[in-house]
Amino acid sequence: MQPKFAPREIFEQILEWAVIPTFDLVIEYGDQGLIMVRRKIEPYSNVWAFPGLRMYKGEEIVDTIKRIAKQELGLEIDPLSIVFLGQYVGKFKTEHERQDLSTGYFLRVSETLPITLNQDHFSTYIITKVIPSPIGAMYRFYFERYLKMKSQKLLE
Repeated sequence: MQPKFAPREIFEQILEWAVIPTFDLVIEYGDQGLIMVRRKIEPYSNVWAFPGLRMYKGEEIVDTIKRIAKQELGLEIDPLSIVFLGQYVGKFKTEHERQDLSTGYFLRVSETLPITLNQDHFSTYIITKVIPSPIGAMYRFYFERYLKMKSQKLLE
């Protein structure tokens, strides 16, 4: 089955009535830190975030993660490097009081891989080891979870 996504006018209706499954990627860029992006689009417009998108009907989890890494950052990822971080329910005042069920995943990529930013979604990116400001609550949650798991050596 080919992945299917709702055109914007239908997606607007879905936002009114349904919880949206999304995936956020906490990507360690070699030893330099985590890749964070400055969003252009709602929710979390103009704040630091981790790259992420919604899952399309017909996709498997690994397919979604690979698509997000490629589409948002131009990165090819190793599916064997994916580690589940947790889930977060995001509730927003924008877009029909949108509610997302975000699933966060950690993965590593080599710092030799070039980052090609999706200019439609993001204005810039940073590679950081500290939580930047302003940052969305969901992304703060994943950053703190990453730091805790890293300190417990669960992400080696």
